[in-house]
Amino acid sequence: MAFRLPYPRDHNLWRKPPTTPGVSLPATTAVPMAYIHRPSPSVTQSGPGRKQWVLEFEPTDPPFPHPVMGWTGSTDPFAHIQVSFPDLDSAVSFAERHGWRFQVEESPKRKMTSKNFSDKFKYRFAGSVLIARN
Repeated sequence: MAFRLPYPRDHNLWRKPPTTPGVSLPATTAVPMAYIHRPSPSVTQSGPGRKQWVLEFEPTDPPFPHPVMGWTGSTDPFAHIQVSFPDLDSAVSFAERHGWRFQVEESPKRKMTSKNFSDKFKYRFAGSVLIARN
């Protein structure tokens, strides 16, 4: 079942002047696009994933290495802003309330196939058994 919004994705463009993230003042510069998505599950876990939704901003400047220390830095003021929400509706209403342009990215559904324990050993040794004839 695909997730469908009850309204078009660009319905909130230019509805009200956007506010600067982290401050309740009107934005003096352009606010980048906000992406609302579910983070992917950790690679060390086999569970269904995280249930929370995250709002992040599109990067405006590429990261660069520090010339002396080698650390990665950025001049993007919105690079470290990451806001978590319990559900999609609260994330969308938060972005609308601040006047930000946003895009919802739904992660693809994982197809889970159930297997029996004995299926692990079913064909494992079928090709490795050799019959020695003298």
